[in-house]
Amino acid sequence: MATVKLYRGHWVVDYRDATRRRRIERPDGDFEDESQEKHAAEALLAERLAERAQGIVHVGHGTFEDAATRWLKSKVRIRPSTRRSYEQLTICYLIPYFGSRKLRLIQVSDIERFRTELGQCLPQSIQQAFIERQLKANTDLATARLKQRAQRVSAGRPTINKALTVLTMIFNYAIRNQWVARNPADYVEHARDPRPVRERPLDFDILTPKEITALLDAARPPLYRDGKPLTNNYRLLISFALFTGCRMGEILGAAWSHIDFERGQFHVCRAFKEGRFQEPKTRTSYRRLTLPAFLLNELKVWRQSCPQSPYDLVFPNLDGQPTSHANLLQRGFYPALKRAGLRRIRFHDLRHTFASLLISNGEDIVRVSRLMGHANASITLNIYSHLMPREHDPSADRLAALVFGNNMETPTI
Repeated sequence: MATVKLYRGHWVVDYRDATRRRRIERPDGDFEDESQEKHAAEALLAERLAERAQGIVHVGHGTFEDAATRWLKSKVRIRPSTRRSYEQLTICYLIPYFGSRKLRLIQVSDIERFRTELGQCLPQSIQQAFIERQLKANTDLATARLKQRAQRVSAGRPTINKALTVLTMIFNYAIRNQWVARNPADYVEHARDPRPVRERPLDFDILTPKEITALLDAARPPLYRDGKPLTNNYRLLISFALFTGCRMGEILGAAWSHIDFERGQFHVCRAFKEGRFQEPKTRTSYRRLTLPAFLLNELKVWRQSCPQSPYDLVFPNLDGQPTSHANLLQRGFYPALKRAGLRRIRFHDLRHTFASLLISNGEDIVRVSRLMGHANASITLNIYSHLMPREHDPSADRLAALVFGNNMETPTI
């Protein structure tokens, strides 16, 4: 039976939660006398009984920070890059804003306020967390300057929406553990781009054939001294990305043993990401790609002078170790874009360029999906459907002919 009683000199509540587990809990706060503490215990008992009636299991203090921390620990089957993204959003935005609040007391209006404030400027609690993290990383930084930086920072729309997505996941985790009865984040709309649809940028930037030629002409081939390369073969690496559609990690993890020169194929079966070798992103990412003849010839030439690597890498650094993502971008890709007079795009946009050129050339969408390593063709369609050739569609005329037959007449005005 649930009751309020004296226990070790304090008034506490003694009850069983929704899982029938016995709990003894003391009310929070400082009390002037026993009577005040007893009233607080009675109020706490009523609160816990109401939670039990809703099937909610109260754990600890039930704060958002506690739930978010437990949720992060529960994510044991995600990739390191995904974990880093979740941790960044949780630690930088969600916990500073919601951390000390009781999880069950967070309402839809609180989350909508979070979305609005984040889009205008960083809320004070998030600014303070930003300053503390910077000072912890470097104690020599000036606090006043950090405050100025924090006041100038605002979160972009993609960051806001990612934070809302993570917030939804945390509340879903809490529901599964019976800590809350509903998910208030389900009722909050994501931030929208206020610009007209036609003026919104696409999620990717595609190069035209003319721009591809300019980029490859501007990309640097390897420089040699006494027959040994002094720089990486960035021109060949960028060509490889453009004509295979491989992800950056798949290219940096490529080994010579993965290339079948007799059949002219490259077997995607390894990636280098987060500072280590990994399996490809999905099961369908394991694939064989046919290489164009010019690329095979350039690879044969490069193999003769490529730095020796214990990992058998096609594009190692000069020490034979895996090339870092940052070095590829800062020393090879971005300088080539600048010399070619092109806008700054992402390296991943070379993959999108590969797919878009195949589609515009009339390749079957299922084949494009296989070459890209997508799980199914619907993913490819969702991403690139707007690039499909727009020809005259006779379906409306055929439907009219089916209904009216040869009696179709053009009305006179």
